[in-house]
Amino acid sequence: MESSEARLYQIFRELDITEYCVHEHKAVFTSEEARREGLTMEGLNLKNLLVKDKKNNRFYLLVLEDRRHMDEKHFKKVTGWGKIRFAREEELWELLKLKPGSVSPYGLINDRYHQVAVVLDTAVLRAGPEEKVNFHPNRNTATLSVKKEDFLKFLAYTKNKVIWETDEEE
Repeated sequence: MESSEARLYQIFRELDITEYCVHEHKAVFTSEEARREGLTMEGLNLKNLLVKDKKNNRFYLLVLEDRRHMDEKHFKKVTGWGKIRFAREEELWELLKLKPGSVSPYGLINDRYHQVAVVLDTAVLRAGPEEKVNFHPNRNTATLSVKKEDFLKFLAYTKNKVIWETDEEE
């Protein structure tokens, strides 16, 4: 187990997050590939996109339903970002210690200076506290299923800014 993943489970123990399931699988790099491989898990299957606002150098981790496309104009209204681009591989590693294909909110444990704001899809907002949310555990050869309420407890632990998408996509 990689040290970042081991650290994640240590944080789960500290937060008393004990109900989770790790689904091992072959490496997948996109949500489309995961669907083709039959890796759809019970609960919300989510994808994560790290983008950078080029004007003010702010980073945003978008957490979206796996079949949803990012509407840049819509999320500009939600976040206030200007002109964005996807984060470069070096930035992904520098900020979250993650490689492409394994982007996950759990990488926030490596964001010591809280430089990444998390933008949560309305699907997460609407989900019940017991509903499962599924993310890579900082590697793309597994999916970690955890209750939404426990995921939110984890997010609070990281102290990163969280932006809830409350408007419907136009």
